[in-house]
Amino acid sequence: MALRRVLAGVLVLLGVAGASAQGLPGSVEVGVATGRLYGGNLAAGATRAFDEKTTVDDDILKGAWLGTQLTPDWGLELAVRRASTKLTAAAPGVFSSRPALAGLDIATVEVMALRVFRLGSFHPYAGAGLGIANLDIDVPDESLRDNDRVSLALAGGARFYLARWVGLRFDVRGRGVYLGARWEGDEGWNDHGRWLVNGETQLGLFFSFGG
Repeated sequence: MALRRVLAGVLVLLGVAGASAQGLPGSVEVGVATGRLYGGNLAAGATRAFDEKTTVDDDILKGAWLGTQLTPDWGLELAVRRASTKLTAAAPGVFSSRPALAGLDIATVEVMALRVFRLGSFHPYAGAGLGIANLDIDVPDESLRDNDRVSLALAGGARFYLARWVGLRFDVRGRGVYLGARWEGDEGWNDHGRWLVNGETQLGLFFSFGG
């Protein structure tokens, strides 16, 4: 009986030690993920491709990230996202007809600071970052393709370490892509139509090294 208690105590101590060693300052994290893009809308005049307001269709999203833990509480991450979706005609109502107008590839590269809250093997986090979004509308006019725009992003999520070096991550992000002045109907610097606002959710697998 005494031996069982000693073994149980040793296992608990090893578990606590392993959890405290996860995500230490200086560690490097590499991960891949998949999820869903929630596309948002392009206001009328936001692009010369179409005169009317258009909707970016929701679709599958894939991504990867490389991060490092700078301190016990703060980390830095470089994240890449890509989705192949389409632009549709905007229409009111859930079941309204929305014909597809053109294919649209969206790719983002972002640098994000993350505030991490360490709860054993469970690490919730919140973050904010700056990046570049590439919008590639599949239309004959080459000037409307491969447009790079500045983007701002907010993130929230959590890591769950399955072991010291591997774990799962759930991530939710909201993003604003600045499109510049609208070709028509622009209302100045505070015109909300200058922005494409979208969101995403992702579930991923990561590996952690060092620290």
